Formats: sequence, C-alpha cells, structure tokens
Amino acid sequence: MMRATSSLVSCLAAILATVAVSQAQERHTHPPGAEASRLGTVAFANSGADAAQAPFLRGLALLHSFEYDEAAEAFRAAQAADPSFAMAFWGEAVTYSHLLWGEDDVVGARRALNRLAPSGDARLAKAKTAREQAYGAAVEALFADVDLSMRVRGFAEAMRGITARYPDDLDAAAFTSLALMFVGQVGQLPPDQRQTARADAVTFAQRVFKTDPSHPGGVHYLIHATDDPELALRGLDAARRYAEIAPEAEHAQHMPSHIFVQLGLWSDAVASDERAWAASRAEIKARKLSNADLSFHSLQWLQYAYLQSGRYRASRGTIGTAREVLAGVDLSVPAYTDARYTVGWLEFQHAASTGDWSGAVCEPSAVMRPQQGVSDRERSFNMTASYQAAIAAVMCDRGATAVEALRKQVAELPAGPDPLRAALLHAELLTYIGGKTPANLDTLLADPATPSRAAVGPPSTLRLEELLGQARLKAGRPREAVAAYERALQLTPNRSNALLGLARARRAAGDAQGAAEAYRRLLDNWRNADADVPALKEAREGAGSK
Repeated sequence: MMRATSSLVSCLAAILATVAVSQAQERHTHPPGAEASRLGTVAFANSGADAAQAPFLRGLALLHSFEYDEAAEAFRAAQAADPSFAMAFWGEAVTYSHLLWGEDDVVGARRALNRLAPSGDARLAKAKTAREQAYGAAVEALFADVDLSMRVRGFAEAMRGITARYPDDLDAAAFTSLALMFVGQVGQLPPDQRQTARADAVTFAQRVFKTDPSHPGGVHYLIHATDDPELALRGLDAARRYAEIAPEAEHAQHMPSHIFVQLGLWSDAVASDERAWAASRAEIKARKLSNADLSFHSLQWLQYAYLQSGRYRASRGTIGTAREVLAGVDLSVPAYTDARYTVGWLEFQHAASTGDWSGAVCEPSAVMRPQQGVSDRERSFNMTASYQAAIAAVMCDRGATAVEALRKQVAELPAGPDPLRAALLHAELLTYIGGKTPANLDTLLADPATPSRAAVGPPSTLRLEELLGQARLKAGRPREAVAAYERALQLTPNRSNALLGLARARRAAGDAQGAAEAYRRLLDNWRNADADVPALKEAREGAGSK
C-alpha cells in the first residue's frame, strides 16, 4: 500500500516538473457576463474549443458551489462540443465526490474518466498543456485504486503542487483548500495534523477571496473552513457575500447560514435558509425532479433558526411542509437519504427545543442498523435516528422502563463509540431531572471525561452541557451549573436554551446582574418570538423589561 502511495507521489511530482506543451494553448478565459454574475466569476485559461468554453466555465462555477448534478451536465455539454477536451472529463469526475457531505461515488467518477480513455496514463496523455496535465493528475489521484485516505492525500498534495507552480491560478488555490478539507475529514490524520490541514484550508480560501471576492470557490470554501465557533468571524465577510454573487446556486443561498449559526445570528440564519428553501423548491419544479430531491438540509437548518428565535409555530410549520411535499413519494431510493430521515429529525428537534414531547415524536419507531456499503451520510443519519428514538422513548412517558431497556441494549454493544451510549448518559440525566435520583449522582454530574465538540450546524442530539446544567441546578449546585452553561455557549454560541439555563443558574447562584444580562441576550434572540413561548414572560421579568 505504501509503495502505491510513493509511486503515485513520484508520478505527480514528475508531471508538475515537466512542461510538455506550450502554455500558449491555454488561451481561453471567462469574459464577464450575465451568466458569470449569477454563479460568481471564474477565469480558467484552458485549451478547449470555443464552443466548449461556456459550458465548461459554467460547470466549473457550479462545481465550486456544489451544484453537482448541473455541473456534471455542463461538463458533458463541453465534452460534446470538444471530445478532445480532457479537462471537461476530469471536471465531470470531480462532481461525483461529495466528501464534505459524506458521499463518494467512485464508480460514477471512474465511468466518466473511462469515457476519455481507459487508463490514467492514456488520459494524462490527452492533456494539451502541462497545467491541464497537472490538474488531470490531481483528479486521477482522487480516484486512484487505493483507500480513501490515500486518495484525498494524493489529491491535496497534487493541488498544492499546482498552486505552487501557478500562484496566480485562483481555481488551483480554491481546490487546494477543498482538498485539505477532504484530508482533514477523511485523511486519517492525528489531531494536530488535522488542525494544520484546516488552518491551511482557511489560508488558501482567504487568498482566493481576497484576490477576487466574486470567485465562488473562495467564498464557499472559506465558509466551510471556518465553520466553527472559534473561526466563524473569519468567514463572516464571505458569508455576507456568497448569496449575492451566486444567486443562481441554491447552495450559495444556504451556505451563509453555516457562519450565522456558529455566531448565533438567528435572524440572518432564518433569512438565508428561507431563501435557500424557496430556491430549492423553484429548482425542483423547473427541472421536474422528485420532491425527494429538495434541499431538506436547508429546511432542517431553517427550523433550527426558527427555534432559536422563539418562532415555534414556524418550526412546526416546517414539519408540516416536509410531510406535505413527501406525501406519496417513494423514499426507498438510496440517493434520497435526507428525505428519508427529515420528518423524524424535524419532529425531534422541535420537541428537544420546545419541551413539547407529544404527538408524532412519541410514536415508537424501530431504527434498523445501516447495511454495508451505504454512504457515510446515510450511516450518520441512521445513527442520529437511533439516538433520537431512544431519547424519545424516555421522554414520552416511558422513562424508567425505557432507560432500563436502553441500558440492556448498551451492555450488548461491541466496544467502541455508539450513539446509544451517548443516549444512555443523556437518558440518565433526564431521568434525574425528571425526579428520580440515581445511586451514582456525583459521577453523573461530573464533567465528562471526553469534552464535547462544537456542532456543525443544528446539533443532532441533546447537548450534554445543557443537561449537566439542568441536573446540577436541580442538585443545588448552581455555580457548577453556571460553568456547564457557559461551556455550552462556547460550543453553540447564543443558543437560546443555553442562555435560559445560564440565566436561571446565575440567579440561583445569587448573580442577579449576570442573570439579567443572560435574559437580555435571550430576549434579543426572541425579539420576533411567538407571544405564547412559555419562558418569554420569565425572560422579560428577569431582564427588567416590561
């Protein structure tokens, strides 16, 4: 396996060091125009025929915005216009790699590559310039016949080489940023090297954004690379700009909410995902696709922003919308992962945020373990569904019995992380909060051995720090509860449930001024809240408002 990696790296180095064809053949650039302005602006010199330029550059802009299906169609149009244009085939291949989404269609990518030529060497021989050959080598590394971690590391190393050789190539810098995020996610690196990869991804994306704020890759990848509460301020300018420069891309309407959520800017997040959901519905209608292809990801994020804003009726409305658009749709198609799980996800999030454990969320559900060969995305959704079903069983008047059943399930699990282990800990805390004191209370209320991590987007589970805050407050340990809630707000800034808990804990600890400050922050979140939100009166009184 190591020999394969060394051989691949040597091959890439040789390609990057060789200038086989005159750079004069890379004559085309992207002229400014209406189409460019609606997807952002890309300028990629290339050797394709004149007729291939518009579809190729459109495909590139769409690819940078993860509009994969439309990007693949555009690249295929470029191939039809110029069958000898190797970059159009390599571009299409990349549209099958959705690694930041937990999806990786290697078969589809290799099928696209094989239409150019049956082997990597034969495909690279078709490149008309050294720069295009270097790009081709990077794509070949991404879909080489080695394991995924080696593939993404080879891709990243190749893209770094292109960026070093062509420092003015913004697309090279953008794809280097993306490749480094791939490495950080699935490259099987130790924590310090993952952090370095992420820092470098931010640097490359910032380079593109600073040079051309209208480049879709620069803004998009900078948002992804800074999708963390500690880094999010560095992506805020990009978030403010992305939807404006690429109004034709539905994903560009949604992505700014990644930064808004990390900073707790709930009104901005609502506006972002309302636009994204509307754009998704319009796109599905225009392209005559199944409603299962709708961006339920955007709908889930929209619901979360509604919940943080105290707009509980709007949150409930997202559940009704999901049920309506999916009525009669066959969800057994493997590609319909998000659609398959979205109603259950929305029901759980509404209950967890509002405390309303009634109705459909309490209907018992059996969650099957995922089969071999499913995508990481499917596996992640399935694990979340297992957790949520276990918590719902505890909260829906099945408390002690459900906890005991869960404890037996966990005892039978093989060693290693599992969502049901987290569910058991959370269930035990919930049971104590609900009135039953366990024998191991001190252990239960202690700081976790493994600290929680910041969530990317709406948390898929209950937040441990918030549960600890509630439990410690019940146990008469308000200062420890304050510490738990403050930690919760570091991980999920400005989250309304954590602010409400912090205000109550500070008040119990005798910190009236600190409690009032937390209540005021909560009221700022709830400035458009429903009038009947249960804690709204408490917050107003605690903040000193009328």
